[in-house]
Amino acid sequence: MASVHLPVLRILLFFSLLAGLVGAGCSSSSETSTSGQGWIELFDGATLLGWKAQGEVNWRVENGAIVADEGEISLLTTEQQFLNYELELEFKAAPDTNSGVFLNSEAIVTNEATDCYEVNIAPPGNDFPTGSLVKFKRIEGQGETDTWRAYRLRVEHGTISVVLDGVPLMEHTVYPARPAGYIGLQKNRGRIAFRNIRIRSL
Repeated sequence: MASVHLPVLRILLFFSLLAGLVGAGCSSSSETSTSGQGWIELFDGATLLGWKAQGEVNWRVENGAIVADEGEISLLTTEQQFLNYELELEFKAAPDTNSGVFLNSEAIVTNEATDCYEVNIAPPGNDFPTGSLVKFKRIEGQGETDTWRAYRLRVEHGTISVVLDGVPLMEHTVYPARPAGYIGLQKNRGRIAFRNIRIRSL
């Protein structure tokens, strides 16, 4: 009897998987929309669905990007937490802007050495210019430009790697490794914009 029903079971399984893929693609949640190869879109390009402001900042969506330029120093965080992953995003920082991408982060950060991993976005004169891992490793020579730039960041058991505009900048291991935490976008000083934010679990 099992051999008779096997083709039927295979057909049912196929349509079940197909329905799951279609459902994920049509979901209203930005955290469940996928882009293939295990990537999950964290920003739908139109709303702040799936994100939470942790301070008084004018976070908003403009022209397909998350933008802020006024308010206190604080984070816009994902509502979900992540442990080991790759994160890709693009950012655009006006001259003299200070911002950053916070990985495995607490909602409120008081010490970048213990509460998160912060990959900085900052001018060359900052203690930790763009591409640096704040409180851990300084990277120089990336300059400052009011154009879109791309980060590819990886966190795996406390080892953080940073690629900027396709160029590997560093790999650094922090002990002890942080537990799972939020992805955070920082408003510190100046105008900052983020877009094309996606994550892939390791």
